[in-house]
Parts: sequence; C-alpha cells; structure tokens
Amino acid sequence: MEKKDTLAMKLDESEDYALGSITTDDKKLIRKIDSHILPIMFMTYFLQMIDKISINYANVMGFQDDLGMTGNDFSWLATAFFIAYAVAEIPQGALLQRFPVSKVLGANVLCWGIILCCSSATKNFAGMIALRTLLGLLEAVIAPSLTIYTSMWYTRAESTPRYGFWYCGLGAGQIIGGLISFAAQHAPANLSFGGWRIMFVVIGAVNVLVSLLVLFVLPETPEKATFLSDSEKQRIAQRLQLDQAGVGAKTFRWRSVLEAFADLQTWLLVLLTILITIPSGVITTFSSILIKGFGFGNKQSALLNMPSGVVSIVSTMVSTYAIAKGFSRWLAIDLLLIPTLIGSCLMSFLPSSNKGGCLAGIYLVNTTVAPLALIYAWTGANYKGYTMKVAGTALISAAFSIANIIGPQTFQSKDAPQYIPAKITLVAVNAAAILISTLLRIMYGRRNSRADRLGTPARSSMEARTASTQNANVDDKTFRYVY
Repeated sequence: MEKKDTLAMKLDESEDYALGSITTDDKKLIRKIDSHILPIMFMTYFLQMIDKISINYANVMGFQDDLGMTGNDFSWLATAFFIAYAVAEIPQGALLQRFPVSKVLGANVLCWGIILCCSSATKNFAGMIALRTLLGLLEAVIAPSLTIYTSMWYTRAESTPRYGFWYCGLGAGQIIGGLISFAAQHAPANLSFGGWRIMFVVIGAVNVLVSLLVLFVLPETPEKATFLSDSEKQRIAQRLQLDQAGVGAKTFRWRSVLEAFADLQTWLLVLLTILITIPSGVITTFSSILIKGFGFGNKQSALLNMPSGVVSIVSTMVSTYAIAKGFSRWLAIDLLLIPTLIGSCLMSFLPSSNKGGCLAGIYLVNTTVAPLALIYAWTGANYKGYTMKVAGTALISAAFSIANIIGPQTFQSKDAPQYIPAKITLVAVNAAAILISTLLRIMYGRRNSRADRLGTPARSSMEARTASTQNANVDDKTFRYVY
C-alpha cells in the first residue's frame, strides 16, 4: 500500500516531469531497462550492417572474378537488395502490426543468417543476386522494428540517445567488417573455399546465434518483461502516458494509415531520408573500391575503411546526446551535413594522387549516417499511435532503400576509377538535404503555434479533419511536435 501511495505521489509531479526532471528511482529504472534490451538491439543493427557491407569487402577479395561478374553486375547486386528491401516494407509492417515486434525481428534475423551462410556456396552471379534479393526482403524489418520497440520503453527525450546507441551498430559494423575482411584475406590462396566465402559463413553463423537472443531473451513488451517488478511496469506505462510517448494500443486503424500518407511531415521526412542516404549508401557499398582506386592494396583498403566507422559512431553519439540535452534536431542534422558536404567536395574535386585529402573526404562523408538516426527518432516521437508509427517507419525505411537503389546506380563501370558523376551527386544531395531539414523545422513550429493558439493537439490538417469528439483523447491536447 505504501508503495502505491509513493507511486501516486510521483504521478502528481507530472508538471515537473513534463519539464524534463525525473526521480532517482526513474533513473535506476531506465538503467535497468538499458542493460537488458539495448545490447541486443545494438547487436541486431550491427549484424545487419555487417551483412550489407560484407559484399563491399568481398569485392576486394576476388569476389567478382570467382562469380564471373562483368560490367555493372556488382552495382546490380546492391540495387537488387534494396529493391527487395523497399518492396518488403509493406508485408513486414503488416507482420509488426499483427505479431510481437521481438518475435518478428528474431525470426527475420534467423532467416537472414541462414541465407548469408548459403551465400558462401554460390557459383555464379545469378545465384548471388537471388540470395541478395532474399536478404533484402528479410532485412527490411530492422529499422521499423527497432524504432517501434524503442518507443515502447522510453519517453521521447530519452529515446533519441537510445536510437543513437543501437544505430551505432552501423559504425561498429564498418570497423569490425574491415577486420574480418583483413583476416579473411590471409586465408591460404590454394583453398577452394576462398576468403570471402569464409567471411560469409562466419557472419551468418553469428546472426543465427544472436537471433536466439532476440527470440527468447528480448521481452515482447514491458508488461511481459520478467526482469521488471509490477510497480516498475506500471511506472513505465505512466511515464510514457505523461510524455505522450509510447506506441499506444496495438490496434490497426485505417484512419491512421491515411493520416500518415496524407501528412506533409511524412513526405518531407521521406525526401530528407533519400537525400541523406544516397551518400551513405554509396559509402557502404563502394568505399573499399574508392579507397583501392587511390592506389592502395586490397588488405590496406579493408583497414583504411575502418576509420569511417569511428566517424559514424562519434557523430551519432555526439548528436543524439546533444539532443537529449535540449539541442534542436533540425539544427543538428544541418550541422552534421556540413562536414558531409565538405567530404563530398574533397572526394569529387581533389586528384586521386592526393591520397590524404581523398581519404579525409571519405571519412567526412560518413557523418551523413548520423542524421538518419535522428530521422528515426523524429519518426518515433512525432507519429501518434501504433498504426501511425508502423506506417511512418515503413515509409521512412522504404525511402532508405530507394536511396540505396539510386546510390549504387550512380557508380557506372564506364566512369571508373574516378566515378566523377557519382561524386558530384553526393555534393548536390547534401546541399538539398540541408534545405529540407530546415523546412521541417518551419512546418513543426507552425503546427505547434497553431495548437497553442487553438488549445488542440499539434497535428496535420488531415488529422484535424478526421478527428471526432467521441474518440478524442483529452491527454492528446498536450501533444506537440519535437524539432
């Protein structure tokens, strides 16, 4: 009874909480949640990144020669993966709506681990492109599932650095992937089972092991978490309700899908994602080739690609931590895109003989991965309800895949080894992304101002038209967009 009274007193402090203060007990609870779920979320994002860039490293390990690839075959491997990735967002979103997020994610991780192992046995381009297509279908689940899952546990202010933490799996994948590639290239040359095949088996096997953690250790919901007491479960629900965070009831609503598709916010975020991800996709797939083109050997290319991961991690953690302390999201994105723009210019306009400058350009371009983590955080914070979050994150993930379809196709074999058209594309899309991020800030600000004036929740014009007094939630009147 005394514990319940204490809990009620904490709820009475909702005004202080809304201003950002949390109790010592809340801090302990957050640390407890972090220790149980964040490492597994990090591992899943890390491994899907390793899966993506494994083909990048295989490309400097005799991969194309072994499979008899010519011309733009390698670019089409990347394109096929992301076409499948985009197409799969709708069925994967439907699965996330129907089944527990952790189970859908775990089943996909298990399947893509098996497929990656099978990739080591391919003998030709046709077999590899078929497997990469299947891999794209399965990995489409990663961003929507982790975005929704993070929203189940944390308030909007707390969730941003958590998005950043699991998103750092991308940078870690670049670092560890370089070491794996370097090690695999030391396999004896007379082995029929080449170094890149060994690499695929090792990465695939680790994916299978981690899938078991996701399936059997990661809780489906806070309510089903065995590491939490009943009062802690209640506190999580109450904190999310006070913050207007969380995913709400897991009920499918066609109205929410329509609202997501008709919201200008959605299409600005989609466009921003495409513009930001084109450089990221280029670097993910072609960085080893670009570094090799500067005059470095295969083993050197693998190692020299590793600092890219350090840049990704530092830029992601610094920006998400700054936002947790009150820094503006849109301004963080714009500031991160400046070194990306500088790096694109260095890559595009310096002669390849200037190895140091060209390498610096590649490393700086990797700051472009951090804004994508902030977009995921925006999506988790600014879409209301489970269905709208699923629809929003699915569209953002589809935009991510579309950008990765476009990026590799800017690299045409006829432009080798400098790939000048692709490099100029990087400059143009980064400049446009700064403009779109600023437009988002203006739109969110206008919506919040209108809500303050009318005493209504901040929302799009479509949401305002479809809202009805009988299903309006009084608490929703406090909802404001974060920017």
